[in-house]
Amino acid sequence: MKPLYITAVVTFSGKTALALGIGLKLQAAGKRVGYFKPVSTQPFISGGKVIDEDADFVKRSLGLNIPTEELSPVVIDESLFDKILHGKANRNFLDDVKAAYQKASDGKDVLIIEGGSSLREGYGVEVSPVRLIDELDLPTLGVVRYRSGIFLVDDVLALRDRVGAAGKDMLVGAVINSVPAEAMDHVKGKIVPFLERQNVRILGVLPQQHTLMSMTVDEMTAIAGGKTLVKGRGDAIIENITVGAMSVETAMGYFRRILRKLVITGGDRADIQAAALETSTTALLLTGNLNPTSTVLKHAEERGVAVVLVPDNTIDAVERVERYFGKTRLAHPEKLNRFRETLDAHFDWARFMSVFG
Repeated sequence: MKPLYITAVVTFSGKTALALGIGLKLQAAGKRVGYFKPVSTQPFISGGKVIDEDADFVKRSLGLNIPTEELSPVVIDESLFDKILHGKANRNFLDDVKAAYQKASDGKDVLIIEGGSSLREGYGVEVSPVRLIDELDLPTLGVVRYRSGIFLVDDVLALRDRVGAAGKDMLVGAVINSVPAEAMDHVKGKIVPFLERQNVRILGVLPQQHTLMSMTVDEMTAIAGGKTLVKGRGDAIIENITVGAMSVETAMGYFRRILRKLVITGGDRADIQAAALETSTTALLLTGNLNPTSTVLKHAEERGVAVVLVPDNTIDAVERVERYFGKTRLAHPEKLNRFRETLDAHFDWARFMSVFG
């Protein structure tokens, strides 16, 4: 069995997407692929059990016949965190991870291991990425989200040094993710050659895609925590967020330029709501617990636009949604297919296979 540990320097870098994309590619090549996520700080309740939501999704996507709680053995919720702080957890977390790792790898040719939300995660339970790489001898692939040129260089070199902290050459390479079109030539022409000279293999430079950074109406509704007035399509994609706090004349021109959007505005702004419904709008998030007019609701229903009402003011509602917007989730078939196409076009599969062995 060959393990591959996928980690990231900062949160929301695209680890789950990359893990699943590689897993599906290896499955298509005839390999028996498993998945494992040692530590999670994103608890999700399903069937009365605390699990990791990403692990559950990857499990289903890869067709794995093993309980999700075994694929992610350490999920830190508030209850467990409190026990850790008071010295009452009564668990050797590293031993639990090792036991679950052996079970997840049983009968597999390749085991894809997804790291936590960043290289900092896991220290509180003594299962840090560096320790896992050292204890389990894990070949490691890092994914680094583009933020700026200097941040990119620093993040990749920090990845190199952190993975090498165990004194072993375990870094397979790095993937640079979510590069804007205007930065692509600079990244490929100058930054990648520089990083290669710093002994880091760059195995892919993936372009930024708004579809992959989007969320569905159902995800937005759950995040906003409001009351659904018009259901719309739960799996409809929201690619952009706009705030309707301007005059209706200004809003109309602005709304026409932005497609597949969520418009956040006050529940009493019937003029803004009507303008949004005349353009490519996926959902309306109305604030202040102010109910819209029956005309707006009827028009939204006719156009299949979801309408959700929340008690928050507009600023708080925007902050709540934007906190999660941009975290790539591939549960939507369109997003998963798009990401697989992106990997085929921009990931160096031949070099990866050669280095990974």
